[in-house]
Amino acid sequence: MLRWIGIGIGLLTAVLFGFIIAAIFLGEGFRAAWRDVFIVILAALQLISAVLSIAILIAILYAVEQINRLARNNVIPKLDEALSKANEALDTTRAIANNVRESAQTATTATTYVAERVVSPIIRISSLVTGVRAAAVTLARRGKPEEPAS
Repeated sequence: MLRWIGIGIGLLTAVLFGFIIAAIFLGEGFRAAWRDVFIVILAALQLISAVLSIAILIAILYAVEQINRLARNNVIPKLDEALSKANEALDTTRAIANNVRESAQTATTATTYVAERVVSPIIRISSLVTGVRAAAVTLARRGKPEEPAS
């Protein structure tokens, strides 16, 4: 393969040197004729490059359309499925949070009820008993002589 590339480059170089030498020695008519030939060759190459550019553009548009179709047929349904699962998980989480909120409210209500109905009377009775005991101790000391402090 490299051998043929080398042969092609050598041949093009030889032809180019031949044209340069011919242009120098053969005169104005030769240069004008080959100028026209090269203009035609350049126009043909530009036409080929324009056709290839259009073909590449069409290939890119086709690839973009295929990617778009793939996204519509495969990716978007999977995203919709994932979104519906996420919404289900979110709804479940909201329901659990509401249950926790209701349980906390019930616990708060029960604590308030126990504090008002059970503990408060016990505290009042305990205070009353302590007061009666203090009164009894005070009354019991009335008749005794005071002991001297040491």
